[in-house]
Amino acid sequence: MSTNVISVQQKLTASWNAKGRTYYRYSTIVTNKSSKTLKDLKLSISKLYGPLWGLTKYQNSYTFPSWIQSLPAGKTLAFVYVHSSPQADVSVSSYKLD
Repeated sequence: MSTNVISVQQKLTASWNAKGRTYYRYSTIVTNKSSKTLKDLKLSISKLYGPLWGLTKYQNSYTFPSWIQSLPAGKTLAFVYVHSSPQADVSVSSYKLD
């Protein structure tokens, strides 16, 4: 899912079998394509059936991890998740530019 301001790209980076199931690891890159600083990013992630690293869960959304307050112009943020299904649906719910 991408907007003119934010690009979201997912990539399958690994798969393995354990206890009769196939598990997949996806790496997701969020890019700030604007010329301003991205703040208060909220991502909606559905069809996620396993652990996620690199974001903070907040109510029904995911936000920047605790060590990142904003994403400067042109910079990226990566997060990873693992589950036994095809890739989750990741979309941008809201954001602010400063």
